[in-house]
Amino acid sequence: MNWKVKAIIQKVLSINKIGDQLNHTSALLNKKYHVNVFQYQTHECLRKINDCSIIIDKEATALEIGTGYSILSAIVLALLGFKKVVTVDITNDLKFSSFRKQVHYLDSSDFLKKLLLKSAYSKQDIEVKIESIKKATSFKSLFNNLNIIYIAPYTFEDIEKECMSFNYITSQVVLEHVSPSILDTLFYKTKRWLASGGFIVHTINFIDHFANPGIFQDKSISEFNFLRYSDKYWDSWAGNSIAYTNRLSYLYYLELSERHDLNVIKFEGENYRKRKELDLKLIHSDVKRKYKSGVNIELLTKYQRGTLVLN
Repeated sequence: MNWKVKAIIQKVLSINKIGDQLNHTSALLNKKYHVNVFQYQTHECLRKINDCSIIIDKEATALEIGTGYSILSAIVLALLGFKKVVTVDITNDLKFSSFRKQVHYLDSSDFLKKLLLKSAYSKQDIEVKIESIKKATSFKSLFNNLNIIYIAPYTFEDIEKECMSFNYITSQVVLEHVSPSILDTLFYKTKRWLASGGFIVHTINFIDHFANPGIFQDKSISEFNFLRYSDKYWDSWAGNSIAYTNRLSYLYYLELSERHDLNVIKFEGENYRKRKELDLKLIHSDVKRKYKSGVNIELLTKYQRGTLVLN
């Protein structure tokens, strides 16, 4: 599908209160959706924990930016031993029926083996907790049991009312959907929320989401196609609540970390799919202006995804 057709559909959906849910409907058509969500969410949550040297004790607190359509990441953080897990999003997209289908896989031997490598709990403790999770009859009972605080929609002030100090702050392919001005505030805030010895781990997707795989994928464009356009032109097509991406590369996040005195422990970039290169001469001046003068233009399309570890 041509990306502009999908953009028009998303623009129309963004006007509707349930537009975001309707936009997500196509993903649910996959019969393996729930097992795929389980594998993805648990793998990425544990991978990011392994990307830093955090030692989890039963007094530690965690903040997840961007809950999304699944509560699994917050559950994994609770099973790892965090005393309190605050998870936030701009919209409430959780469905208990989806949780019931995904939680079925929690006691898989492969997941338990990986969980035990980092968890503050014993195998017996984890098994007892998983049984109680599977018996939950509502999100309220689940959250009370695991001390998960879910806030959607949220403000920074809402987070601070719940907790002012976190040992671990994380997000999974969320920051690319956040505007530069709010990103600046987020990095300012997380610098102040981060407890001594704590870690921030963000995984960020840098590509044009209209090139993402799926039934609406535009296979004719580069994964960095969106860098060709002015801010005004791009916003006219994708500047809505469903389609918005900030079009920022890893360089911007490194500059943002430096600006807010966050120590970059490491950045690991990756190219996880076959690349379709963009002619660098097509990158618009509006895109270039977002970076410090003298930026190497070739680096703006170097990585499709990356994980940033800060403290």
